[in-house]
Amino acid sequence: MTGTIKPGTIKRAAQVGVLALGIVAVLAAPAAAHVTIDPPSVPKGSTVRLSFLVPDEEPPAKTNEVQIFFPPAPNAIPGVSVEAKPGWTFTITNEHLTTPIVTDDGNIDTIVSSIDWKATSAASAIGKDEFGEFTIDADGIPTKTDQLVFKAVQTYTNHQVVRWVDPVTPGGPDAVHPTPILQLTNPTSGNEATPTTTATGATTTSASTQDNSARALGIVGVVLGALALLAATGALMRKRRTA
Repeated sequence: MTGTIKPGTIKRAAQVGVLALGIVAVLAAPAAAHVTIDPPSVPKGSTVRLSFLVPDEEPPAKTNEVQIFFPPAPNAIPGVSVEAKPGWTFTITNEHLTTPIVTDDGNIDTIVSSIDWKATSAASAIGKDEFGEFTIDADGIPTKTDQLVFKAVQTYTNHQVVRWVDPVTPGGPDAVHPTPILQLTNPTSGNEATPTTTATGATTTSASTQDNSARALGIVGVVLGALALLAATGALMRKRRTA
């Protein structure tokens, strides 16, 4: 004899299914898109390649200008060079120091205070679901601080301007437009500055930390959702056999 399934059982199974789908949606959602630095931390005193990752958050408008403002003295980066970005031009603004930075290669009295990248056409601007990567080589990461605070200004083709300058306070509320921060770690034994540019100046692509995290969470969400749906289906079958 074929048994009947009680309405309550169907309702509970539906609730489980909805909950599973909710878990998948939450865990698979990408992290909040902010202007970030890749890698997020580097050793003090090192020579590293840094990329500022800039997402487009105002579709259908595109991002066609990005300005990065560098930390001032005494935590300035003594040497900065810019990687060419196809479809974009850049302008470097320097600052003269009254008190030079002393390095092993001599005193430095001029530092980079900001870099302004501009798209040469709408085709090269950053569009929906995209992010732009603006890369520099930083020679001489400061040693007397635990972090470097940058500021970023993002301009869209509809003339909207977003300033990523909100302070980030540990344990405090989330900033709406947090300033990009580079964490500095103590160098390990034998860790020396390592050049990161190639002789040919070839462009390299860094993976977005946020994208990787979002993908990992998405996989976990899908697995949990599948397990929840299987459990609900098993419950229905057991109820039916019992009936």
